[in-house]
Order: sequence, then structure tokens, then C-alpha cells
Amino acid sequence: MVEVKKTTKTKSTEEKAPKITKATKEKTSDKTALKAKTPKTKVSDKAESTPKKASVKTSAKAEKINVEKTEKVEKVNVEKVSIKRESSSKDVQKADFSNIKELNSKIFEFEKNYDQAIFDCILSERASRRQGTHKVKNRAEVSGTGKKPWKQKGTGKARAGSLRNPIFVGGGRAFGPSVNRNYKISINKKVRLNALMASLFALAKSNSVLLKTFSLEKPSTKDLVEELRKINASNLKRILLVSDDKNIFLSARNLKNVKVTKVTSLMIEDLVAADLLILSNENIKYLEGLIK
Repeated sequence: MVEVKKTTKTKSTEEKAPKITKATKEKTSDKTALKAKTPKTKVSDKAESTPKKASVKTSAKAEKINVEKTEKVEKVNVEKVSIKRESSSKDVQKADFSNIKELNSKIFEFEKNYDQAIFDCILSERASRRQGTHKVKNRAEVSGTGKKPWKQKGTGKARAGSLRNPIFVGGGRAFGPSVNRNYKISINKKVRLNALMASLFALAKSNSVLLKTFSLEKPSTKDLVEELRKINASNLKRILLVSDDKNIFLSARNLKNVKVTKVTSLMIEDLVAADLLILSNENIKYLEGLIK
């Protein structure tokens, strides 16, 4: 009997054991399911669901962007066309006086190219315009005491003899510009002559030289503009008019695109920058005399 009871106990324990394991398995499976349904999975679900909604918006935005881009491209194309028209109109305004009168003179047959001579002459002309009247005070001229600021030794500072030293605030300027400095650059006569003839040849080659004598009875800007309009030159940017007439000087003072100068004071920089050069026969004779 005792042995039978023992066997029954063991059987009951064996029967109870599998029930516990099944319950634990079910509990563990429920826990894993709960873990699977954590906020992280919800965020991932949202992340997966949002692109579908955003795809419609992004497609609509992309269509809008494409439409805007096409509109911008059309606008840019229109602007480019307008720029081309402006450039063509400027080209039309370019002076061409090749058919008015032939330039039968030696000064326009100087075919050699003297770029360096032209460059040197322009530098010389610009340097000669500088007045050189700048001036600053050095340590001898600036106001202030000449007393030694502190003793020579024992302070730990660097030695100093005057507070007007250039290293101190309020001190004089070291190596500053001096008064009446001469900035002129000397140019040889032959170099200047070569630059003059080379610039005249460049203007004649581009058909930008006109032989005409301008004369006005009285100073009148309106009359001068009318004379330039007759030869289709009023819209040019830079007109160099060589004349000795005082009335023409006074008439052209208010015109930005016209510069009047004497033949004796022709500048290489003005010739290089000119779109049109207006000369008289007397001026050509003077220039021919420089070559001889």
C-alpha cells in the first residue's frame, strides 16, 4: 500500500508539471505579443503609413515645382532674347565712317603694334594727374611732451624715450607720405610717338575716324547735339572731338559722351577709349609734321 501511494504521488506531480509548463508558455507568448505591440512598433507603423500619405503631397508639390520651373525657364528665355536685342541695337549704334571720306594720310598707315608703348604712356598720363599734396606729421612734428615716460630700468617694461613714438597712441606717423611728392613717369619722345601712331591706326582700322570741321557761332549744347545727330554719332558712348574752337569747348561741357581736346594735348588713354575720333584737315597736317 505504501508503494502504491508513492506511485500516485509521483503520477500527480507528473500530471501537474506539464500543466504548469503550458501556462508558462502561454504567458511568455502573451508577453512577447505585448512587447511586439510597444510604442516603438506603433512609431514604425506610423512611419510606414505616413509615406503613403506624403507621397500624394510630394507628387503634388513636385508638379507645382515643375510648373514653376517651366515658368522660370520661359521668363529667362524672354530675358535672354531681350538682351540679345539690346546687344544687336548697340552694335547698330557702332560708328562706321569708312564710306564718308578716305583717310589718305601717313599717320593712319602705321601698321606696327606697340602695346607696351601704349601701356607705358597711359601709366605716365595717369601718374602725371596726381598732385602729391598729401602730408602727415612725423614724431618731430606731432604735438606732445618729450618727457621720458618711465625710467630706463627696473620697471619690467620695454624702454621708451618719448610718448610721441609711432608705437604709442597719439604718436607720429612712421614713413608717412611727404608733401610735394612727384609721381611723374618720364616717357621717351619716340615711345610716345609710336604709341600715338599705333592708337590712331587702330581707330582707322575699325573705321572710327571722321574728317570734319565743327564750328559754332555761339556756345550751344543743343546745336552741337544736332550736329552729332546728323552724322549718326549722338548715341555713341565716347566721342573724342579735336578742335580749338572755344564755342565747341563750352557747348560740350554738359555732354558726358563727348570730350573736346586740342591736337597738341592728345592723350593716348582718350584715343584708346574713343568710339569715334573727329579730326580736321589742319589737325592731320599737325600730326603728319610729328612724323617728319
